[in-house]
Amino acid sequence: MARTDSLFASLFVRVSNKDRAFLARQLAVMLESGLPITQALRSLIEQTKNPLLSEVLQDVLVDLENGIKFSSAIKKHPKVFNEVFVSVVSAGESTGKLDTVANLLADEMERDQGFRSRVIGALLYPGFIVLAMIAVGIIMVTRIVPALELVFKESDVALPWTTRTVVFITNSLINNWYVYIIVIVGLIYLTGRYLSTEDGRRNTNALFLRIPAFGNLIRNMEMARFTRILGLMMESGVPIIQALDAVALVLDNVLYKEALSVVARNVERGAPISQSLQKFSIFPITITQMVAVGEQTGKLEQVLQKLATYYEEETNQSIKNISALTEPVIFLIVGLGVAFLVFSIIVPIYNLAGVIK
Repeated sequence: MARTDSLFASLFVRVSNKDRAFLARQLAVMLESGLPITQALRSLIEQTKNPLLSEVLQDVLVDLENGIKFSSAIKKHPKVFNEVFVSVVSAGESTGKLDTVANLLADEMERDQGFRSRVIGALLYPGFIVLAMIAVGIIMVTRIVPALELVFKESDVALPWTTRTVVFITNSLINNWYVYIIVIVGLIYLTGRYLSTEDGRRNTNALFLRIPAFGNLIRNMEMARFTRILGLMMESGVPIIQALDAVALVLDNVLYKEALSVVARNVERGAPISQSLQKFSIFPITITQMVAVGEQTGKLEQVLQKLATYYEEETNQSIKNISALTEPVIFLIVGLGVAFLVFSIIVPIYNLAGVIK
């Protein structure tokens, strides 16, 4: 039974960013209170409600009791603990400041969780409007239009092209619905296959960056995460090359992942970070200039944190701009759609009333 539960947890349960943030905060509090790491983990296992996270923590606890380091134990579970988490913990173990870096991790993860929640929340409204439009359209073409079509046929009234178009679409959806499903499933499958390839991800990510407004939002989000996480890792004592490699793995956009991997190799050969970043146009000039200042003054960690705050504010402004842009566009599309449907239905009814008179 335990094996079945374990399989279920691994297949259908995921550890969310909120779960990780809670774990990091609780671990930091317990370590600061002087609890041994093993006792802290036992307490966390009892507190967590996520079965997958509980199972992973039990495995980590067993490894700790067998003499394995905490960072090495959590590294075995990359789906729960990413490279940043493992690297920061490893640095904390090396410096004897595991409680301090756990607090830094908790702060960063809570900040990142709040940041992502604001972005998702701002995009929910346009998404809800689009879904409502689709639902109303389906009701119209499957319920209202077929009933009116019978009336129009019996009255033998000449139908305008808009009404004929709506009737054609309605009949097509009702009679050939399986064709549409096959086409949609096929497109989803082919798109998924394409996006699973390296070229597909790269081309799609490059396209997203070129979309007006949305491209700025993606760029600002990636810069906020890049500067915040890199600053955190440097503050925790993680070597710069290891930090760059770890940040490259946790960013979402493939272009930034690849660029940071190249930057890490250049830094490994002795090149300054700012000079390496300048070779990639996807990094704003503000980033390269401020990083150069941080390198010259020896205060790169502080500069990165200030840049993170700046780009988080820029992301919030990008969200406002997108909302201001999408709302009138959505209302215009809704208005045109409603006008088209109303015209398609009202005009034949009006003509029918004229015939009856």
